[in-house]
Amino acid sequence: MTAGKTGILLVQLGGPTKREELKGFLYRLFADPEILGIPFAPLRKAIAWTIATTREAESAKTYEKIGWSPIRCWTERSAMLLEAALAPSWPGEPPIVRSAMTCSAPLVEEVLPSLRAAGVTRLFVLPLYPQYSVTTTKGSFARVDEALSRMGWSPERVNAPDSWYAEPRFLDAHADRILAAAALLPDPEPAATVLLYSAHSLPVSTVEKKKDPYPKQIEECCALVDERLGRRFRSRLGYQSKLGPVAWLGPSTGEVLAELAREGVKQVVVCPIAFVSDHVETLYEIRMLFAEEARAAGITHYVAADGLNDHPAFVDALADVCRKALLAPGAR
Repeated sequence: MTAGKTGILLVQLGGPTKREELKGFLYRLFADPEILGIPFAPLRKAIAWTIATTREAESAKTYEKIGWSPIRCWTERSAMLLEAALAPSWPGEPPIVRSAMTCSAPLVEEVLPSLRAAGVTRLFVLPLYPQYSVTTTKGSFARVDEALSRMGWSPERVNAPDSWYAEPRFLDAHADRILAAAALLPDPEPAATVLLYSAHSLPVSTVEKKKDPYPKQIEECCALVDERLGRRFRSRLGYQSKLGPVAWLGPSTGEVLAELAREGVKQVVVCPIAFVSDHVETLYEIRMLFAEEARAAGITHYVAADGLNDHPAFVDALADVCRKALLAPGAR
């Protein structure tokens, strides 16, 4: 372990907290080369601006339904709790922990200077994506690299592992959220309930061309949570948040719900397995849109597990990731 002041940067996608932030958020989202897949930057940015402009009004209606995105608030709270969790047992000066977003404030480029000013000499970058994807984890690391280069700052750099979905306390947090949601259902018999994991989808072309391990890791993560729960529920996996006309990973969460309804299932718990913080895809898609589809299909009892947010076991999992990377024998 190298002496010096350690800074930990939690990286998330982000989300608009008010109407004025929406267009910029959408533009940054679609301008990412891993999202649109257009290598020529001027063309990609022009198309991203067009998409942001045309989608802004409709997206605003969705965000208004959830009171705008709480993801910044939850991520900042995660950073605060992680800093407090690491401090008591950290050898030497404990790390300072900050959060940054790639598509909304506070942007990575805005947060890194504060870490530099605080005297950080070693930087640990932890994207809050438990399962690796070129569209999320890879992009987070690249964004930090680019920002550091533009700043001319070269702290000792340590990246988190590409994925950390197998962390025991991460699995504990999911299991606890799922059991809390299931307790709201009228029939306590596990056989009466289906646990539906819902993950953000990806274009099939991204997975195939870039050999993205994301779907395999999602499946492995679901199996590990099932095991944590003692396999008490029958479980299924669906994908959500498809955009555009190209082929995406499936089946969709909506399709799985329709199939469960045809099978006569009356109780469903939905777990957002790829998201750690509540945001538009959990609060609107899972809690509102899919709930309405489930009821219309005949599933009478539908509940959604809360995001991990500030769950103590989730914070413990983040702390364990940090300790293994920074304090274990052989860590830089």
